[in-house]
Amino acid sequence: MSTMKLSALLLLALIATVGCGSSNQASLGTVTGILLVDGQPARAGINLEFDPVEKGVRGSTATTNAAGQFEAEYSITRKGVRLGQCVVKLVPPETVPTAGSGKRKLPFPEQYYDEIQQVDITSGHTSLELAISKSGT
Repeated sequence: MSTMKLSALLLLALIATVGCGSSNQASLGTVTGILLVDGQPARAGINLEFDPVEKGVRGSTATTNAAGQFEAEYSITRKGVRLGQCVVKLVPPETVPTAGSGKRKLPFPEQYYDEIQQVDITSGHTSLELAISKSGT
């Protein structure tokens, strides 16, 4: 089978699997909040991830503004987070300097890149206050 025919078949299979229209869209709840670092609003540009506990489903992201506030986005065109339990965590910066030992040196303690806290997203609006510490306590 030619590469072109195989590509066309794969594309048709993908369209059939994914479908189209609003009936296949995930149910989302809007999520806004503030990230506090040692009790003070975080600086602008800290990235957060909302990772659903349910495996195999898409998560959401958010970025803090200059006041430490954020609003979660599911996609470029949809704001919110998939309903249900999710783990909120920091996203490591793309460029991370290394310490003398060669180990990456993250701006915050490593534990926050695994989990800040677990939250239950419900329909409607969820407002979060997330608190982390530079010392990790």
